[in-house]
Parts: sequence; C-alpha cells; structure tokens
Amino acid sequence: MSVLLVPFQVIYKFYFSLYFALSLILFYPIFRIFLYKKERFGTAFKIMKIYGNLWLFCTGIRLQVKGKSNIIKDKPFIICSNHSSFVDIPCLYSIFDNYFVFTGKQEIEKWPLFNIFYTSGMNILVDRKNKLGIMKSFKKMMKTIDEGHPIVIFPEGTISKVAPSLTEFKSGAVNLAIQKQVPIIPITFVTNWKRLQRKGFWKGKAGPGIAEVIIHPQINTIGITKNESAELQTKLKNIINSPLQERYSD
Repeated sequence: MSVLLVPFQVIYKFYFSLYFALSLILFYPIFRIFLYKKERFGTAFKIMKIYGNLWLFCTGIRLQVKGKSNIIKDKPFIICSNHSSFVDIPCLYSIFDNYFVFTGKQEIEKWPLFNIFYTSGMNILVDRKNKLGIMKSFKKMMKTIDEGHPIVIFPEGTISKVAPSLTEFKSGAVNLAIQKQVPIIPITFVTNWKRLQRKGFWKGKAGPGIAEVIIHPQINTIGITKNESAELQTKLKNIINSPLQERYSD
C-alpha cells in the first residue's frame, strides 16, 4: 500500500463508519415499525433496498454488475458469494429486487441497532458452536425455502481477512441446496475488498470506486445426493474463485 494513500483511506473508513452509524440511527424507527410483524417483512425489504442504494451512493461506490440475467425468478434459490467486505450486504440488496433472507453468525445478536434485522425474525442467525442451534437454524432455512424465498449464505461464514483470497467454505449452503433440491446462484464480488478491506482501522485498502459483481449461471442440484456434496462444494468455490484468480493471481 502506498504511504501517500494511508491518510485518505483512514479518512474514508472514518466517513464510512460515521455514515453507517448515523444513517442506521435515522432509519431505525422506520425499520422498527416494519420489522414488528412478519407480514411487513416484504415492505421492510423494499426499505432495505432503498437504504442499501443510499449507502452505496453516499459512500461513493458504484455497482457494475455482470450476469444479472442469471437471476432466477418465481422460485426459491440459494445465493452464495465470497464475503470480502461490509459492502457486500448493501450490494446484494441493490442487485436483487425480490425479498430474500440473510443468514448470519450468532454474534450479530449482540450488535447494537443492526441486530434488529435478525432478532426480529426477518433474517436467520446461526450458532455454529451449538449443534442444536445449527439444526434449528437449518430448519428455519428449509421453511423459508418452502415459503418461496431465496436465502443468502456466505460459505466463508464471515468477512475474509485475506481477501481477495477465499477462506475455507463451510458445507451449510451446499447441504441445504441438496436437501431442498434448489439451485445455487454463485456470485463473485471482485473489487469490494478494495472498497473496504477487513484489516482494522489503520490498515487495509479503502476508498470509493466501482463495486464489480459477477452473477454466475445457476448450479442445478436436482438429482444430486449427499454423497456428492463435497464435489458440489468444490465446484461452487471454483466458480466463485475463478474471476478472482484471473484478476489477482501473479
């Protein structure tokens, strides 16, 4: 990283954090109203989409999406992407028009304000340290698919500290897709790590610019069994990783 860029990146991180905090406080009463009942979740999603677009616009991030025609309509599916930045979340809200459900780690329950998107029941928390908790979350995911809603699962589990390189993929997304025989849409966030890299406040890349996103063709799971889950997981990871290797490999 150029030493000359460090002050600018620190200032941008401060601005990004401040904007997120203040905008969430401003929108919180609205979210509180529309997340109070499950019947209002669809409207809450539309508000989240507006909020996500404003988030990107006000932090100087412009989406550049390839493969939007690969988005499935009128049936449930699983969205799987690399998790390279906090920017990934508003990008997904901006890209998809129809209501979907996020999955997230149990720790989010303790985050001030932001936890409402999970404690309200709109999205699903996963306690990966508790087998019973994992089973309960998995049942909620299956029920969500039965209700016709797509689900977002980050196979890495959390924002990667080594982005753009991928970390080990967890098996939950693949197992769910096989169990419910629904397709997977792989997504690659190519440049989000440059917009806000997870390396602390004083280190890592940060700055406005293009958020380049590639939506890959769906992976069909009909007829695939649990015995083929490892193979499917490898295929999923390779698809997501391919544009990253092309762009960043030496």
